[in-house]
This record gives sequence, C-alpha cells and structure tokens, in this order.
Amino acid sequence: MPTTDSHLQQPLPSVEGVELQHRFVDIGGLLVHLAEAGQGPPLLMLHGWPQHWWMWRKQIPPFAEHFRVIAPDLRGFGWTEAPASGYLKEQLVDDLVKLIRALGYRQVRLLTHDWGGWIGYIASVKYPGLILQHYATNIPLIWTKIDWRMIPATLRFGYMLRIAMPFFGKRLLQKNNDFVAHLLTRGGTRKGEWPQEEIDVFANQFRDPQCAAASSKLYGQFLLKEYLPVGLFGRYKKHRMATPTRLLFGEKDFALATSWLRGYQKYVDDFQLEYVPDAGHFIVDERPELVTERAMQFFLNPNGDHNDF
Repeated sequence: MPTTDSHLQQPLPSVEGVELQHRFVDIGGLLVHLAEAGQGPPLLMLHGWPQHWWMWRKQIPPFAEHFRVIAPDLRGFGWTEAPASGYLKEQLVDDLVKLIRALGYRQVRLLTHDWGGWIGYIASVKYPGLILQHYATNIPLIWTKIDWRMIPATLRFGYMLRIAMPFFGKRLLQKNNDFVAHLLTRGGTRKGEWPQEEIDVFANQFRDPQCAAASSKLYGQFLLKEYLPVGLFGRYKKHRMATPTRLLFGEKDFALATSWLRGYQKYVDDFQLEYVPDAGHFIVDERPELVTERAMQFFLNPNGDHNDF
C-alpha cells in the first residue's frame, strides 16, 4: 500500500482459491488500487456502493482460469485514493478510460454491479469499441424516462438522501457500521445471514473521513446534478449502445424498482435482460453461482443458451 496520502490502512482481505496480485496504478494524479489474477484477455470487474473489489471474491477464481481478471477500487472506495472531487459519474468513466489506457489495453470486457454498471453503460456509449462485452447486475440503463409513474420508485431513494446530506451523511457512515449493515441485509434475500466479518470488510472503509466524504459526494452529485438531466431531460438520448450487454436483475431490489427497466429498447443494439425473482440488490453476494454461470456463458459463448440453476 502507498505510504503517502493513503486514506485507508486496513489489511487487504484474501480470496480463497486464487493467488492475487495487488498494485497501484497512477492514472494522472489518482492512485488506483487493483487486485489481479489469471492470464488471458482483460476482464475488469467494477463494484458498486457500499463495496469494493472484494465483492468479486467468488467470481475472481473461476474467471481467472480464462481471463486476466482486474478488479479495481473506484475513486473513493477501498484502497484507491479518495480526493475531494471527481464523483460525477462521467468523471468516474474518465477514471476507467484512463486506467484501461494506463494498463495498455485497447478493449476490455466488463463484469459490473450497481454504480460499476452505470459507469460501464456510459463508457460503452461515449467510447464505442472500448468495451467488448458488458455483463451487468442490478443497475438500470441510462435511458429511463422519469414521469409520474416513477414516484413510488423514486421514494426508495431515501437512503441516498441520508448519505448525501452535508456533514450528516459523512458522520452517518463514519460513526459505526450499522447503517451499511442495514442496507446490505435489507430484505433478507441472501440465503443465511451475512457474516459480520464480511459486513465489516466493506463497512470499515467508511471509518476513514475521506472515504465517507467521497460517498456523500457520490450521491449528492447524483441527486443534484445527474438524476434529472439523465431521467427527465434524456442526457444520453443522442447515444446508442452497440456494446453487447446483458443485465441480470434481482426483482426484490430494495433500492431499484423494476419500473426503472423500461424505455431503453430503441437505444440498444444487442441487449438482454434476465430477472431473478428470488434475489435482491446484492445479487452477486446472494446468488454468486448464478452470476458466475451467466456471465461466463456470455463471455465465452455469447450466442449459446444457458442452463437454469
């Protein structure tokens, strides 16, 4: 870990069944932490909130048998630096593009969740050809139209408001792990309980004031500067998505209603959506074997049929 300007000092967790390499890449003033394994064409795994690279602990070993797996921490998360600015989603897309170029790749595949998927969608439309394939989980596309029918879905964003509140949002994340634990376990859709040690691996990052402030800005800027431009004014309606993309969506998502998954059809060239009735927002943790099977099938045999679990 870097000894200068490192915002987080907790030990790096291990991943059973694979030998990981950890390193930091400077992408123009931001030190990005990477966990890497395997050999082959590059496959980037992008996490969402409130997690970091370790959310892919069940996917890294099997995918490392076929790909060079690269699991970065996004700006402000995990072991990547958390500067005071840069949390608009298009700025996070810029981070991704700089990282891909710094690693020397022209094209990559993406396996994503939550904000990682949103970043992947925007990168696909703004940088055609950069993303070879994209498999996303529980994140709507970027063409949803906001109207009166979306009021119930929008009310689910109450947790975002709490995180985004100046001063109070940061303190909420810092003071203990209860808030993060509540969101991870909300709905009880994971078979068995979340082990406390897993919750702590993710929640402990917010004990650091810079990391907590970063998440507050992430949601604050979304609510103030991105939500209406994207949903009401159609920021991305001039763009089409040519990247072959698949979305696996747990229907019991406490945060994102299935009503967000409409209005995208005329903007995508190769897109398929699969609902999972018995899964919630954290589908990667709840149904890791399903995520692995579906994504592996897509990346290795995109035109083949899948087997149901």
